[in-house]
Amino acid sequence: MAANGKSPLRVKYSMCCRRSEKTRVIYELHYRLVKNKRLILSLPLLLASLFLASQAFPSAHAQFTGLVCITSSTTATSCPSSPPTIGPVTVGQTFTVGLFVQGSDAMGGWDIYVAADPAFLNPTSAALGTLVASPSLTSICINGSPTTGSCTVNTANGPGVVEATTIESSGGNECGGISPCSGMALTITYQVVGATPTTSLSYPTSPGCSASSVSSPPNVCVLIADAFGTPLSENIQGATVIRPATLDPTTTMVSCSSPVAVGTASTCTATVTDTATPGATNPTGQVTFSTDGSGSLSPANPCTLSSLGSNQANCVVSYTPTSVGSGTHNIGASYLGDSVHAASTATSLALTVTNSTPSLTTVVNSTVAPLGTLVSDEAILTGGFPSTGVTGTVIYTLFPNGACTTGTGTIVSTVNVGSSNNVAASATVTPAAAGSYSFNAVYSGDSNNNAVTSACEPFTVVPAPSFTAGKLHWTHHLSLAKSASTQSWTAIVTNPLSSPVEVLVRIVGASTINPSNTFDVTCGVTCVNTSSGGVNSTPGLTPVPVDLHTSSLSISFNQPIPSSFANQKFTFTATLYWATGTVYSASNSKSGAFAVVS
Repeated sequence: MAANGKSPLRVKYSMCCRRSEKTRVIYELHYRLVKNKRLILSLPLLLASLFLASQAFPSAHAQFTGLVCITSSTTATSCPSSPPTIGPVTVGQTFTVGLFVQGSDAMGGWDIYVAADPAFLNPTSAALGTLVASPSLTSICINGSPTTGSCTVNTANGPGVVEATTIESSGGNECGGISPCSGMALTITYQVVGATPTTSLSYPTSPGCSASSVSSPPNVCVLIADAFGTPLSENIQGATVIRPATLDPTTTMVSCSSPVAVGTASTCTATVTDTATPGATNPTGQVTFSTDGSGSLSPANPCTLSSLGSNQANCVVSYTPTSVGSGTHNIGASYLGDSVHAASTATSLALTVTNSTPSLTTVVNSTVAPLGTLVSDEAILTGGFPSTGVTGTVIYTLFPNGACTTGTGTIVSTVNVGSSNNVAASATVTPAAAGSYSFNAVYSGDSNNNAVTSACEPFTVVPAPSFTAGKLHWTHHLSLAKSASTQSWTAIVTNPLSSPVEVLVRIVGASTINPSNTFDVTCGVTCVNTSSGGVNSTPGLTPVPVDLHTSSLSISFNQPIPSSFANQKFTFTATLYWATGTVYSASNSKSGAFAVVS
């Protein structure tokens, strides 16, 4: 207080307001309107107006009666047609409302209080809206404590009350001074702290709020003033906040088909039970499933309950794990509640997730293979996870028996599993003797798939077409003069196969005294020089046909002998070749020697 007992603001008024009776009246009016802290609203506006032309002030005549309202949305652009109902809300929940001014005369500032029952709602924060373009001297008071500026004393401030005061720093009115003027003045956030069924958001009254924009009832703590500090006429509209009625308690349980292989769907059911007695009813609404593993839910969350009996409901989803992980996926289910039933959460279910088990089969290229032919095995890998293909390797093993007897096999090759489960065939083998053999294949497995072993794949190696008892006849002492320079050969061959074949004889020889004298011919009906690529690369061959199951067939052919071979001894090896198609395979051989004389 000043030495004369007047407030400092009143002293300031007295010093600056001796210009005219009109000016004095304006100051006196403003002093009454803004006594205590509410003077902030009009004093800067008044001071701005005093330094205008000193001859006269233009008259301010109210044109519009505005509406101060509570909105359920902080982005509202108008007041609702009637007081809104906000909720239902539950204890612990927070929500934010707007304080909107609609259709008012253009204003230069405001001082507004909003009250709630502190047993139900606790205002936690407040912030200015966009109504005042350049706010100045702002104060926000929550529950009787200032968060910005200070709280006005001897008014309605206290528990559950929010007071906000601000003015336009330019000294002018909002909305460019054009009426009507509307905008969001303030937003307030509340937390629900009590179980009161309903409460209101309203505008408190207090003798300290005698300067008010509301004509009735008196002393409503809502003051909106223009740039001259003149209170503008406003109506008010509050809001109601509701809380659900007492809800029936519920329990939620979750069950899933277990165990389940990775990539395979498990059926999971959430069952919600109303446990109220009496009066239990079927819960409605939705359940949200959750998992701590890697997997997908179908349909996607949440799922909608279907009634069961008189006090239960359930919903069903499919859970498909997409990795094994630890082997346990904890599945949770939470009921969200409805207007009658309380929310509840199930104890999580430990779902056992196992590796997928692919299928592995093999196909040998020939189940009956003539001796000397190439044999291979090919694995066919299907299934497993993911469907685009597993990873790992396949090992092929050849066994010298028809039963894949453990400990007797030889690894033929190891191949990587390709995309889409493609597996290359094994390397080819040529068994050394006729008899029973077998293959199997072993898939190694990976992080999502079990190792698997194929069934045993037996095959039989049978005798091939051959020289019968090694019988091959030739002229041991060849006289070029007497034989027309040809060596005569006769081979006795057998064909034990169940199909006809064609045969050739390849004879490779060299001089024992002059190694540069060599020959390499392949003979059937006639003899031709063998190409460097071997029998299968030699053109002009005329093979001899041998019927199926032929035990003995004599074939003869003549080999030209050059004169340069005279008076030398030659050693040779004759090998029988046979074919059922176009590719010849070697069979048994016969070695010998002959002498050539002139």
